[in-house]
Amino acid sequence: MNENVEERSLVVKNATMVSSDLFGESKSKRLTSLDLTDEEQIDMFLNSQSDADYKLNDVAGKTITVIGATIGEYPNETVNEETGELIIRKKHSLCLFDEEGKSYVTGSGTCYYSFASIVALKGMPTKENPLKLEIIKVPAETKGHEYLKVKIAK
Repeated sequence: MNENVEERSLVVKNATMVSSDLFGESKSKRLTSLDLTDEEQIDMFLNSQSDADYKLNDVAGKTITVIGATIGEYPNETVNEETGELIIRKKHSLCLFDEEGKSYVTGSGTCYYSFASIVALKGMPTKENPLKLEIIKVPAETKGHEYLKVKIAK
């Protein structure tokens, strides 16, 4: 390693692992920054699991004051039809919660990775330490396609 390069391990602050699998066999992982000792935030978490208020894609161009987030990671298994090989990829979900308790959900991997970069350095958003995030669409190299991302609002 180059001796002029500082190595750091980044840890997600203000996050709780959540498992809804009663038997402990799930391959899915979920973490949240919501306070799961606060009844209102528990309700926000549970309600977003079945029916989020908004799709994050529908509020592109807007800024959201985020007081909580839930991130999910799920295995996506497919089979290569030619070789029969099992291919397992990770899929992600991201749900953001605003100061009014509204939830915004996406399954965009690009959005997940942009959010993960922010929280790796800033920590997960909480009611006490919210993040102002701008929801943006970034053009892909292929015409007609855009990626959904988040960035720190100015």
